[in-house]
Amino acid sequence: MAAPELTFHDALLHQSGLCAQLGSPLYEAIFRAMAVDLNNNGETARISEHLTIRPMRDAAPLRIAGVIHRLALTGKAPSVARHFPSTGGTPGPTLIADYLEALATFRNDIDEGLSRTVQTNEVGRTTMLVTGMSFFAREVGIPATHLREVGSSCGLNLQVDNYFFEANGTSYGNGNALVRFEDSAWGTPRPDIAQCPALLSRAGCDIAPLDAHNINDQFTLLSFVWPDQFDRFARLRNAMNNACASSTYVSPDQQDAAEWIHQQFENISFDEPVLIFHSIVWQYLSQETKKAFREAVEAFCAEREAPTAWLRMEPAGPVADLRIDIWHGKRKTHSDQVIANSSYHGIGTRSLIS
Repeated sequence: MAAPELTFHDALLHQSGLCAQLGSPLYEAIFRAMAVDLNNNGETARISEHLTIRPMRDAAPLRIAGVIHRLALTGKAPSVARHFPSTGGTPGPTLIADYLEALATFRNDIDEGLSRTVQTNEVGRTTMLVTGMSFFAREVGIPATHLREVGSSCGLNLQVDNYFFEANGTSYGNGNALVRFEDSAWGTPRPDIAQCPALLSRAGCDIAPLDAHNINDQFTLLSFVWPDQFDRFARLRNAMNNACASSTYVSPDQQDAAEWIHQQFENISFDEPVLIFHSIVWQYLSQETKKAFREAVEAFCAEREAPTAWLRMEPAGPVADLRIDIWHGKRKTHSDQVIANSSYHGIGTRSLIS
């Protein structure tokens, strides 16, 4: 049975705690202050009165924060921008007062933003993708694979071979890339990324895909990065710049995950390997889509001689874990095997293979 939905007040406090755990003291303070403001019948209470989405499951605090951050990034909220490192500012003593004032000033923008889902494309999660790709390739002995991603957002993780990864003296990707995952990206023990395969093709889908070439979509992605996490912010900017210059970049298809993966299967040769990937997506899919997706994957993989893998990075309490199913020769050889875990943003990936 699913846990009961939180009130907006409790969702704000819960999100504040998550931000503290994930290294954003700025948002920790802001969400905590919004909870106090709600109790004091301030502007946050006005927002709460008209809230039509589920506070926690639909990420209402993050939707609101994304609106205000976007306004700061585009120069429309300078009183907030002066406190945000992402816009060259430094948190000051009037941070909370200025933020709460912005909630009132930009109420129409907030009401509109609450109708849009949180859109992130955490490029840091490619550390988990590379870990899984390498494990798959070593287990079945392949040099290359097709890559398919559902919940692909802007498709930046599909550019994995255009980034640079180094762990345990082994490297993968483009040595000149600006998006780099070296010592600080990994946890202990570090995963083995030896024999990470080349990509035969890549494609993704999302229910509301973004395009790296579109400036409005760029601001959407940037707005949902927490303003005091400058490394994430810089990494995303570099990834979008890479996509705009890459001949292999294509914006994801707009389609339901189950329908799309079924169509993809029909167009991939049965004698070529395929890896299916998603990260922090499963919770947002309907029960109907989950069932249809799982059935499509199981049926497709059971008919193929070539190796096929279903790799997923999904929540496991305070961390995200990386699980894999592998089929080879029409037979499932690995079932729900946990091979790594990391932070929800991907950084700190560590091996769980004994």
